[in-house]
Amino acid sequence: MGIKKLSLVAAIALVACMLPMAHGAGAAPSTEDEQYAAPITQDRGEMVFQIDPNFADAFHDNISVLEGEDATGEKFCSSTSDPVCATARGYRFSAVLGPCTDAVKIDCIESITGTSANGTATTGVFKQQFPLRGITDYTGSPSEGVPSGGTPSLWTLAGLPHGYGNDYEVAVQISGSKVDGDALKSPRSFSAVITPVSVFQTDCDPQNDGAQCRDKWVADVNGGRTGKNFWSTSHDESQGYLCRSWSEDQKCTLQHAFPVGARFAVKVRLSTSPSGWLHGRLQDPVASIFRANKVTTVTVTAGSIKVPTVTGIGQFADLPAPVQESYSKTCFQKRCGTARGDDATPEFIANNPMTQRQVIQSPSAFSPEAFEQIKLWSEYVKDKAAAMPSIWSVRTLSDDEMQNAPECIKKGVGVTGIVSTNASAYSEGPPSFNKATSTLNYKVAAMHYEKDGVTPFNGQYSLVLRSDIAECLYGVEDFAVDSTVSVSGEDGVAKTASTSFGFTDGWFTFSAKGFGHSAPTIKVKLTKSYAKISKGRSISVAKAALKNGIKIPSGATVRVVVSSSSKKKCSVSGQRTVSAKAKGTCLLSISVTPKKTKAVPRPKTKRSTVKIVIS
Repeated sequence: MGIKKLSLVAAIALVACMLPMAHGAGAAPSTEDEQYAAPITQDRGEMVFQIDPNFADAFHDNISVLEGEDATGEKFCSSTSDPVCATARGYRFSAVLGPCTDAVKIDCIESITGTSANGTATTGVFKQQFPLRGITDYTGSPSEGVPSGGTPSLWTLAGLPHGYGNDYEVAVQISGSKVDGDALKSPRSFSAVITPVSVFQTDCDPQNDGAQCRDKWVADVNGGRTGKNFWSTSHDESQGYLCRSWSEDQKCTLQHAFPVGARFAVKVRLSTSPSGWLHGRLQDPVASIFRANKVTTVTVTAGSIKVPTVTGIGQFADLPAPVQESYSKTCFQKRCGTARGDDATPEFIANNPMTQRQVIQSPSAFSPEAFEQIKLWSEYVKDKAAAMPSIWSVRTLSDDEMQNAPECIKKGVGVTGIVSTNASAYSEGPPSFNKATSTLNYKVAAMHYEKDGVTPFNGQYSLVLRSDIAECLYGVEDFAVDSTVSVSGEDGVAKTASTSFGFTDGWFTFSAKGFGHSAPTIKVKLTKSYAKISKGRSISVAKAALKNGIKIPSGATVRVVVSSSSKKKCSVSGQRTVSAKAKGTCLLSISVTPKKTKAVPRPKTKRSTVKIVIS
C-alpha cells in the first residue's frame, strides 16, 4: 500500500496550457528567481534538462492525507475511525501541522521567529490557514499518536518584510504509518519549509485547477482495483507564475525572495520524535531536539540559502554529441517525460526518432544522472545557472536515500544529523564514511557561475553531527577532538575554502564555504586531541588533562607520574605543572580520586594517560 502522488514534472506535462491568463490584484511577478519558469517551447526535437530546487526542495508535500486500502483499492479517509482506515490493513498518513492553540497543544507549531541581518528579532503572528481547509484534511487520533492533518499556515513577521509584504507560508509535516495495529512503531518523517509569499488572485478554472489545484481522480490498476491520485502544487509556465498553495476562492500564494541576511527558526511540539537524517537547504543550521513529559520539542534555526537552477534547452540536432548520445541511450523506446500529450504513447515513442520527440529530463538532485548531466550540459549553457532562488527547507531523508548510509548513522535512534548544501546536485543520503581516510565525504555539483555568467558561484556546505554518532564513527569524546574540513576537486587537488568547526549541546558542527565547483568533495575528519606546548614552556596538569578529554573535578586528589620513556622530555613539579624539557612526546600517567562526599564516601580512583606533544 502506498500514497500515490503525481510528480510535479508529470503534472506540468498534463496541465500545460490548461490555465487561463491570471488577473487580479496586481500582475504576478515574472522576473524574480523564485518565479523562474524554464522557457520550454514544446517543439518537436526539443530536449530539456532541468534541476530546479523550487520543485525538489521548496515543494515538499504541503497536503495532508490519510489513506487506507480495501479490496477495491486505495481510499482517502476523513479520520482514523473511517472503516477503510480502521481495518487490519492499517494506513499511511501525512499531516501538515497548524499552530498551537488552547485546544491543540501538541503536534503543532509553537512559534515562528525571524532575525534580521542587524540582529533584530521578530516573533511571527499566526494569520490564517491557507486554504482554510484542504480537500484531503483528516482528523487524527491522540490515542494512536496520529496528528490531525490540515493545511499550510500564513504567519506575519511585521518586523521582517520581504519585497512583497511580510507574510510567510509555513508547512511543517509529519508522516508515518500504522502497521500491525501500531501507529507508533514505524519511524516518523519530518519536513519544514518557510517561504516569503504574497496572495495572488488567479482565474484558475475550478473544474481543472481550482479546489487548491490538486484535484483527485480514480485510475484503473491491475486486477480491476482502483487507486487515487491528486495534485500537490501548480506551476503554470506559460503564464509565468508559481503557486505554492491554493485557496477556495482561486487565490494562491506566490513565492518570493528572503530578506538578505535574515535567519528564521521554527519550533514545533510533537507527540513522537522524528528519526533519521535531515537534509536541508539552509545556511548555518542549528538544531535542538529534546523530549520531556511525553512531548518532543524540535527547533531548527538557519538562514535561507540560494540554490542554482540548472536548465538546458535545445534542439536535438544542435546539441553537443555527448548530450545527444546520453538522450538517445536513456530515452530510446521509453518515455523520459514530455510536455506534449501526443508524445506519451508507447507507439509514438517506438516509431519516432529523437528529432521528432520532445523530451524532458528532471533527475532528482541526488542521483548519479544529475551529476552526469550537469557535466554534459555545462559548455552548452555557458557554465552558468538559469536562476538563483532562495530557499529555507529541511526534510528527513527517505528510506531509499538511507540505504548506503554508514551503519553508525543507520542504527542511530532519533535525528542523528543534518547536512545542508547550496549545490544543484548532491550525494544521496548522509555523507559516506571512508574507513581508509577516516573521513565523512560528501560530493556536490553545480555550474561555475551564477546566472550573469560572470559572478563565480561559491559553494556552501554545513554538517551537523550528533556527538554519539561521531563517537561511533571516530571513537572520540565530545570535548577531546581536533577537526579537519577540506575540499578537493574531481582531480583530487585541494580547493580554497573557508572552514569552521564547533561543538554545542551535544552536536558537532562543520562548515566549508567559498569553494568553486564543478563537482568537489567535502571531507570531514575528527581525531582525538592532545596537549601541545613548546620546548621551555609549561602547562598545568589540569589543562593538559582536559586537552586529552579528562576532566579533573574540583577538590579531587591528583597523582601524576612521568613515563620512563618521557623523563628526558618533561618533568612535573608539585603534581600541578608540567615543564617541557625537549622536543618530542611526553606521556603522563594520571590518577584522579574525586573528593569524598556523604553520597560517595569511598570514591573510585580513575587512571588515564595524558599525551603532550612538545615542539
